[in-house]
Formats: sequence, C-alpha cells, structure tokens
Amino acid sequence: MAIVTRWDNRDKTAILLEFESEWNWEDLEQALLDADAYIISVPHQVDIIIDVEGSAIPKDFINAIKQLIQSNGDDARHNEGHRIVVGANKTVRTIYNTAQKTFAKQLDGRELLFAADLRDARAILRSLRT
Repeated sequence: MAIVTRWDNRDKTAILLEFESEWNWEDLEQALLDADAYIISVPHQVDIIIDVEGSAIPKDFINAIKQLIQSNGDDARHNEGHRIVVGANKTVRTIYNTAQKTFAKQLDGRELLFAADLRDARAILRSLRT
C-alpha cells in the first residue's frame, strides 16, 4: 500500500495516514475512504495526522484536488477533528496555499495545521484538546 491508514492511539482519537515515497491520487482516495470508515466507527472526535515526510506529490495536483473536493463535497464527518500534516516541505506547503486560495469556499473550516514530526503533531493535538 502506498498510503497506510491506521489508528494512531488506543483511544481511537486520532488516525495516522502514512504516505510512502511513491503514491498516486487513487491511493489518496482510498486512504480517505478508509479514514472516513474509522471516523464514523466511533462517536467521539477523531483527529487526522497526515505524514507526508519523504513522499513525492504526483503531478496534476490542482485537477486532482478539485476532483477530490467535488467527490467529497461537504461530507466532513460531524466528529472529524483537526488535520495535521507532518513533514511538509516547501513544495507541499505551496500546493496547500494554492489549493486554499483556489478552493477557499469548499475548504472553509477544513484547514490544515503543520508539524515538523509525529511527536510535534501529537503534542499539538494534546494542546488543542485541553
């Protein structure tokens, strides 16, 4: 699997999506479906940690993001929590900023936070919960 989706803790309050170095947009779609299944399986808030450290972004990202947004629409789960990206290099952050500007209305309320590593991401989530 190019993107591994699993619980990040025993309390099932966070999901970890681990991106391998090579992945494609279909892999991302499947990972998001898997994450949705985890989220709806519990009644409490579930945060998402997206670990992209060392992975390459496939080409044609604007069209792919547009397609993902259109296919997911306003389907954010009622208990979907914060989204934190780990290991985002300058390219990933530029892509995110471009997507935020291009799809501002569709992404309103679904912003991403950034962390240097998994430990930092988990610390951010702990501080947001208190």
